Amino acid sequence: MLLRYPEDRWPLAYTLTVLAVQLGLFFGVESLWVTALCVVLFQPVQAVAIACNHYQHHLNIFTVRWLNRVYETILFLQTGTPPYLITLHHNLGHHPHYLEPERDTLRWQDRSLAECLVKNFAGHVTWTLALGRRYPRVYRRLKLMTLVGLVPLGILIYLDPAKALIVFVGPMLLAIFNVARLGFEQHAGLAMDDHLHASRNIESRLYNLVTFNSGYHTAHHVKPGLHWSRLPELHSQLRDRIPAELR
Repeated sequence: MLLRYPEDRWPLAYTLTVLAVQLGLFFGVESLWVTALCVVLFQPVQAVAIACNHYQHHLNIFTVRWLNRVYETILFLQTGTPPYLITLHHNLGHHPHYLEPERDTLRWQDRSLAECLVKNFAGHVTWTLALGRRYPRVYRRLKLMTLVGLVPLGILIYLDPAKALIVFVGPMLLAIFNVARLGFEQHAGLAMDDHLHASRNIESRLYNLVTFNSGYHTAHHVKPGLHWSRLPELHSQLRDRIPAELR
């Protein structure tokens, strides 16, 4: 089978649908104003690409390596983060150190959301590259796949610079801010003694349905490599030990 888990057909279908909408707006809509309006209205839907990208870097959905890189390149066009950047920034920078504020790449311990957003946007690449020097193998792959990801983006910009900025580049930049916002909302102001007190959860069935169980954040930090479809079960096991105000 090409998919490691059958449930991954849903984030895959979502990602391909978002790509189809992006390409439809780019090639099928002439007016820049109409294109911009559609892009703005579509952002709440496209934002879920952050969750797909996040889970993909924890556990690749395909059993075939090159298919994972293609999938990640598509997600790059939706989130602004090329293949392996999340591996460095999130897997190796955030997860091992989110209880150690001075070493956490998300910098969620900043005093305000605005400060967190500014610092994260400014350091999104530089902090990742600094971390990459400690992991040269992943760093080399990041540089290679960034070049690969920039090829389709460069072609789109060449074909229609204004449309490419509206449909692709703008939402990519917004997604980078969104990653920082999510990290801040999930962790800011919480105790850093253990996993059970360091994350906020969202138990809404609807929220977890449309975000592929992203609300079960404590469970994700307890077992980062656990497939997203298994997070509700782990959350139910941990729930009584999580403070009520964090679930």
